[in-house]
Amino acid sequence: MNARDAALLRLDSVSLPGWRVEQLARRTRDDREPDDPRDRALAEAIYVPAVKFHLLLRFLVGHYSGRKLAEIDPAVQKVLSVALAQLRFLTRIPPAVVVDEAVEQSKRFRLGKAGGFINAVLRRATREPDVPRPDESDRRRHVEITLSHPWALYQRIESLIGPHKALRLCRRHNAEPPTIVRLMPGRTIGDLRRDGLTLSSHEQRGLVVVDGATRADFASWANSGIAQVQDPTSAAVVDAMALSNGQRVLDRCCGVGTKTMQILERIGSEGQIVAVDSSTERLDTLNELLRQRGADNVSTHAGKSLAAAGFSGHTFDRILIDAPCSNSGVLIRRAEARYHQSESSLASLRKVQTELLRETLPVLAPGGRLVYSTCSIWDEENGGVVRDALEGVPGIRLVSVETTLPSLAEEARQHHDGGFVAVIERTS
Repeated sequence: MNARDAALLRLDSVSLPGWRVEQLARRTRDDREPDDPRDRALAEAIYVPAVKFHLLLRFLVGHYSGRKLAEIDPAVQKVLSVALAQLRFLTRIPPAVVVDEAVEQSKRFRLGKAGGFINAVLRRATREPDVPRPDESDRRRHVEITLSHPWALYQRIESLIGPHKALRLCRRHNAEPPTIVRLMPGRTIGDLRRDGLTLSSHEQRGLVVVDGATRADFASWANSGIAQVQDPTSAAVVDAMALSNGQRVLDRCCGVGTKTMQILERIGSEGQIVAVDSSTERLDTLNELLRQRGADNVSTHAGKSLAAAGFSGHTFDRILIDAPCSNSGVLIRRAEARYHQSESSLASLRKVQTELLRETLPVLAPGGRLVYSTCSIWDEENGGVVRDALEGVPGIRLVSVETTLPSLAEEARQHHDGGFVAVIERTS
């Protein structure tokens, strides 16, 4: 599969305003990721702005076509969005190539006679690259079109940090996030050096901003115990666990194991980690990393509940619940999440989060510590969940809560994502 088709099918797989999912996948049987790393990188480079600027690109489709969006097949809109993302946000692809590839793509996906329409729309786009966009004098249209943020999301952000900072944060969401790695114990920035990489120290000790690295580089560093990709806010969560050598730890929502490996560094070979996740695919990734690192004191278990994972009768000195959340603190990295911050979505997440915390509290040993964390900045998922889950539970003390708002800094060395950490202890 080529890069443009991969980007299109990935775009087709996510829920975005005005579109249904999988309007194109049924038209092709080839949904594999490109084999060539360069094609995978190009697909990612197209997909990210196509999602981040979804509302802007839909506005441009309407402008260049001279039609209402309701009159244009959404499948055709998706092909146009992939092409417009290249024309507007990628600088190395000749416009004529973008247009021709989009027309050919419409044929591969059997969009009938849409090729002529796509050609006409994109030819106009190449002739009129500077379409006027709403400015701040029309705040709502500026937010929704120019900044491509749902108005309800902007209002939520504004209620937290005020209008000026809210606009800055929305612009920051549209920037390319820096790639930051955490050096593992005993490692230095010199261990990362190779030709083609740009490395600089982050202001948080032990973190390095990396530019020019490949997936293979990151995998090699993680497997070799050199470094792993991790944002400063995420890296600080494990610090709150107050870990020491030999402890028994439950990593309740371990995912692919970024924090699992960080915990392992603190408890040593005498400690033990039970890593639980609902996804066998994520656990497969963690298991491979553990195999590469030769770690034999981590056991992984799949299950949506502790009982399903077979650990309801055990107790733990330390517990981490890195709960699934709205990703509202990491919208710079999770492009599609900006369109899924509705009240109903947050209510569903809050139910899951509260049940996770309530279910896990009984396996915290006397004198033990539980850290509940999210990458959200909304109180419903953070303090609200903690208050609900702890209400009426005896022998439990809430030690601290902290919300970190996403950084507004443009310098990579000062960047950090948003998130939340609550520290809970069992007194008896």
